[in-house]
Amino acid sequence: MPDFLSSDGVRLHYKVEGTGEPLLLLNGLFGDVAFWEPVVAGLRDHRTCILHDHRGIGESEWWVGEYSYPLWARDAVEVLDHAGIEAAPVLGLCNGGMVGAQMNLLYSGRITGMVCHGTRLLESAKTRVFDGFRRRLLDVGGVELMMGAQMGLGFGEATLLQIEPHLRKMGEKALSRISAEAAGPMLDALIGFSMDPLDLAHMDTPALFLAGEEDLYSPPWMVERTAALWPGAKFEIMRGVGHIVPREAPAELARRTLGFLEERGL
Repeated sequence: MPDFLSSDGVRLHYKVEGTGEPLLLLNGLFGDVAFWEPVVAGLRDHRTCILHDHRGIGESEWWVGEYSYPLWARDAVEVLDHAGIEAAPVLGLCNGGMVGAQMNLLYSGRITGMVCHGTRLLESAKTRVFDGFRRRLLDVGGVELMMGAQMGLGFGEATLLQIEPHLRKMGEKALSRISAEAAGPMLDALIGFSMDPLDLAHMDTPALFLAGEEDLYSPPWMVERTAALWPGAKFEIMRGVGHIVPREAPAELARRTLGFLEERGL
């Protein structure tokens, strides 16, 4: 798994797996490369998957500084550069879709298409209030408490029933991939994020926006509101799942992604 130094000297970690045309997978805010393993299992025979840990996460440097979506977008473009890839479609979960949209806006021609799950690009009082509360939880109780509190909103009912006995352990495990010092500035960037509707209305890449039927964090109406502004975008609901679809329905996510890319010739 190669590491390299970003243009501002931060060590970034990425991984390449599979065969075929490239596909850049972008994590949710606190996810790492390992998070995608169940999805990559359904993609690797059809696509060369490029996965990377955002700065501050996992095996990338646990950098502490002022985070922003243009910064994350620049990092992702530099990952493509280092992997020798001129352009690729993006599969993004929540925050990953937001980073992909910024790449599409700021780096013309580098993104050929977008598949996003649980991604909202417009201002939302719902997420702003919740993420502000997450920030306070982080300050008071650290990463474990913050991660544990958000899982009820993230998973669908069926999955939550299965994993409920393990929620505390899952919260503790988050300590191995992120520090509170890095997580705070990341949440600050998320709380203040919103794209200009006029920018969305001028996007020129094919896009599929997916929403989990039981996603309480980015509910279907919120994702659909974003998709409606993106020219020619498709919007689909995934039944019986919540926000953490790479863990809840990885095979279906891979199938829908490959179907869309094939349909659009990407």
